[in-house]
Amino acid sequence: MTKLINRVGDAMLSKVLGREVAGACVPEHGQSCCAVSNGYCSGGSYFRYYRRSTLSCTGVCSVTTSSPICYTKKVGAC
Repeated sequence: MTKLINRVGDAMLSKVLGREVAGACVPEHGQSCCAVSNGYCSGGSYFRYYRRSTLSCTGVCSVTTSSPICYTKKVGAC
């Protein structure tokens, strides 16, 4: 919980003051993460890809469709 509060606080501070002034980055900056990406239908079920990336200074885990897949999760019907 403390990590979450610190990360949100640092992200908010960087939005208000700007990165150059605040110097605020989340402590996890640069660590690997998995984020939702595209998906596919198979056998009447919809599966979503989760792809590997790294956390940005603001705590966002952004991915591209060329990023390696962490795992696939069934999320519904199609």
